[in-house]
Amino acid sequence: MKKVYRKYKGFSLVELLLTTMILVVIMLLVATTLNTVIKVSNTTNSKNIARTNMSYIMDYVSRALTNSEIGDIYMFNSSSVRTLGDNNGQLGIISSVDLGSTYADGKLGDLAVQGNEVHMKLYGYNDWTCIGYFEDSNGYGYIVRTVYEDDMQGDHSLCFNQSAIVTPMHSFMVDVSEFHLDYLVMGDMENRMFLINSTLTPLYWPVGDTFPINRNVTRQAVVSTQALTWY
Repeated sequence: MKKVYRKYKGFSLVELLLTTMILVVIMLLVATTLNTVIKVSNTTNSKNIARTNMSYIMDYVSRALTNSEIGDIYMFNSSSVRTLGDNNGQLGIISSVDLGSTYADGKLGDLAVQGNEVHMKLYGYNDWTCIGYFEDSNGYGYIVRTVYEDDMQGDHSLCFNQSAIVTPMHSFMVDVSEFHLDYLVMGDMENRMFLINSTLTPLYWPVGDTFPINRNVTRQAVVSTQALTWY
């Protein structure tokens, strides 16, 4: 009886190792590409949040200025005497013991002034709307607003006092590295043109400095009070 031998074909160990190495390289490339895409997507979302916050801040401040009487707009520079911090478990203003002459005179004079606080009484209202830029102990900046419902009787330091309830105007995922207001005297000496400058920086930035993407969102708004003199 004749024996029949069957020949079985398969892959050798070297071929299996080579195939495995190729698959590992492909998987690494796919994983790296996917990780990069996720980082870029998260970075784009972070910058979109900063842009949205910037648009809201600029629109709010611009509308408030253009809806206030010139005589009811005050500007102050309190960056050296006030910070933002924990006030009895809530976000609040921390003031120096001596405010000095910070709030002595905030009326819009004939000389250009730069400030981090602007206090406005909207046309037809008795309440004061106050917007300010303050830093915390870690150097992070915040733009906050509050409403003072009583007559300050000329003491504008009360608007951002330590018991004031302040509301951040942007997400906590954004750091405000710059915010100040300047004003220029218009040609008729009665009106003012406000320059609002702000820079917002997203805190969550997965790509770091490896991608040529500008991290900061910087805007400047120009608001004229010309319409306010025609009431």
